[in-house]
Amino acid sequence: MTEETHLKDKLEQLVRLQEIDNRVVILRSEATRIPEKIETARKSLVDTQGQYSQSHTEWESCQQRKRDKERDLEACEDRLSKVRNRQNEVKTNKEYQAHLQEIESLKVEKGRVEEELLLLMEQMDVCKRKETELAQTVQSVEQKFKTEQQQLEKQSERLKAELGVVEKERESISPGIDPMLLKKYEKIKSLHREWAVVPIRNGSCGGCHMNVPPQMIAEVRARERILTCSQCQRILYWPSSVEQDAVINEAGSPQAPAASS
Repeated sequence: MTEETHLKDKLEQLVRLQEIDNRVVILRSEATRIPEKIETARKSLVDTQGQYSQSHTEWESCQQRKRDKERDLEACEDRLSKVRNRQNEVKTNKEYQAHLQEIESLKVEKGRVEEELLLLMEQMDVCKRKETELAQTVQSVEQKFKTEQQQLEKQSERLKAELGVVEKERESISPGIDPMLLKKYEKIKSLHREWAVVPIRNGSCGGCHMNVPPQMIAEVRARERILTCSQCQRILYWPSSVEQDAVINEAGSPQAPAASS
């Protein structure tokens, strides 16, 4: 095996390890967000249930006030009846005028209570409609939450399973990488999080996008030794002609396919 081929293999191993590491990060991040998504969905349900509970409390309060007003009305009617029954006891004109005034006062009070009771019954109709609508909404949101929770839990299981496979692959690859090179890779990755091994694209580092000196480009292409970008310290490799046409990935970072000649 030539030195160039040997170096090519080392770079391919690092690029593959990097792909695995980045996949692990993505899977763990997605798995971490699932409980948060479940709690967000649960909060929506709890909020809706709270609105229903408040509406039901308002309905019960209206019922209690209605019963109170009905008792007030009954008391007014009872007092009015008793006053009217005392008419035969009136002896003087002054007493008669006072008697009529008391009756009129009780009629006014009764009318006021009847009006308040009517308004309260209208309010109860509104409360009841609101409570019914919210009860239907709660039922709908509960079903939506259960469905979403089940989907997220299934997704969590899939992520855990995939993460297990990817982590095992990393365990199988790591021992075959040169320890010093692996240590260098880990150090660079700790600084840049995602991309420690990047291709040269259009004369620039695929990581920091700074220009790479022509002499260094020539050395990278020759694969005589491992070289790093003088600006960001990432490990550089020369991509194939197909890779030269690759573009920045969705995250704004360079794709890092396996190194080839």
